[in-house]
Amino acid sequence: MQTNFIERQNIYAESYRISYSSWGNPDAKKTLLCLHGLNRNGRDFDYVAEYFLKFDYYIVAPDLPGRGNSSYLQDGRGYNLDSTIADLTALIEQLELKNIDCIGTSLGGAMGLMLASMPQNKFNKLILNDIGAEVELAGIIRIATYSGEDLDFSSFEEACNYYRQYSLNDGIYDDSVWLHMFSHSFQKNSNRRWELKRDRKVAASLAEGMLSNGNIDLWEFWKRISHPTLIIHGINSDLLLESTIEKMQHLQPQTKVLTIEDAGHSPYLYRQEHLKRIAQFLMS
Repeated sequence: MQTNFIERQNIYAESYRISYSSWGNPDAKKTLLCLHGLNRNGRDFDYVAEYFLKFDYYIVAPDLPGRGNSSYLQDGRGYNLDSTIADLTALIEQLELKNIDCIGTSLGGAMGLMLASMPQNKFNKLILNDIGAEVELAGIIRIATYSGEDLDFSSFEEACNYYRQYSLNDGIYDDSVWLHMFSHSFQKNSNRRWELKRDRKVAASLAEGMLSNGNIDLWEFWKRISHPTLIIHGINSDLLLESTIEKMQHLQPQTKVLTIEDAGHSPYLYRQEHLKRIAQFLMS
């Protein structure tokens, strides 16, 4: 694995860096682009990357601005959806990514859906991890409730114990996976206390457009999708309902579904049986 940066300047005239982790040969004929959720970062896809190296992918997992090792923005407007799409488009262009299969979790899936709906995009197949063309307001409110918290902790263990309560629906049943996830989730702040590796302005910026209009409607993007798509559904999800999946399949009959019975929003992708199903979809 390597970690690198691209340089960016957004429409608010702010310059910043976007960090990305990569695996494999940049000259590979196909790319697996991995997009993380709201409060997460690209290292969530370490298990995915390790599994898919054998399929000759160049694998790229960026940290969206304000997350992971990417810059925190002074102007929180730079975290909005349009800016994020511009950032990801720039990443694809600067790295000259081609023949892209995209897997996106939660917010990352919404970003993948929007990118794949654009004219002349470079996407081949799309995997939406517990996100669909309609995102339930109840789940958004739940996530927003803790996403805006500005907490720090005296120890790594204390930080892990606190945030684990918000990750119980991720379907993690292996202590080593919990440790791996949390080891890439926290950093020490200027007071030498442990905090989540994300700028709390991210949640505030996105909440302005998400909490005032009911469910998030992405149907206009879904109707433009012609790519083979796999939806991963945590059966207990409060963001993605079965009725939404059924409507998505009605509009795009080629859509496949992988249901994870012991997870909600959003499944953490590490188990071999799930990675094998994803591989079967991508290789078919």
